[in-house]
Amino acid sequence: MAYDFPLAWASNETELEFYLQTLEERGLIRNPEAETRTLAELDAVLQITSGGWEFLDEQSRASPLSDQVFVAMSFSESLKPAWLDAIRPAIDEAGYRPYRVDSEPHIDRIDAKIVAEIRDSKFLVADVTEHKLGVYFEAGYALGFGLPVIWTVRHDELSKTHFDTRQYNHIVWRDPPELKEQLHLVICAVIGKNK
Repeated sequence: MAYDFPLAWASNETELEFYLQTLEERGLIRNPEAETRTLAELDAVLQITSGGWEFLDEQSRASPLSDQVFVAMSFSESLKPAWLDAIRPAIDEAGYRPYRVDSEPHIDRIDAKIVAEIRDSKFLVADVTEHKLGVYFEAGYALGFGLPVIWTVRHDELSKTHFDTRQYNHIVWRDPPELKEQLHLVICAVIGKNK
């Protein structure tokens, strides 16, 4: 361990030993040879426990340090004001970086790009106005991945929302200023303002 401490972002061997002892006390790793070798010994054998694997799985699901917000919505001209005057500025003002898959040129497969960007996001905003199937897919993927989803829909399309999403609270909006205000409030209250 004398040479491995930088791999664990530890400043020295003592700090690395502290990290390992803490992980062992939390049940995330174990030393199967504890009777013959201590954590401080260079050849100590360590194993990740089932609880450790569960912890790692949870950590890999979300990007808690990400400031990106994936926005799933119709790209139609009629919803351009909802994007430009409401959703994008509401996310910006909450301290996050809005991302829509059509916002940058790329040569990737679009489905792979969408999945990668959702995985790199802190949460997702799904506007189901016009009920594009891709929006439902992207929101479902985010939910399955453990990311929070904020649902929005224009008031005249609320009755058309898909059965599977009706149990979720939706921000129902009439115009971009109302959407911007409500979305900003929900982001700050539920997710928290990013500093």
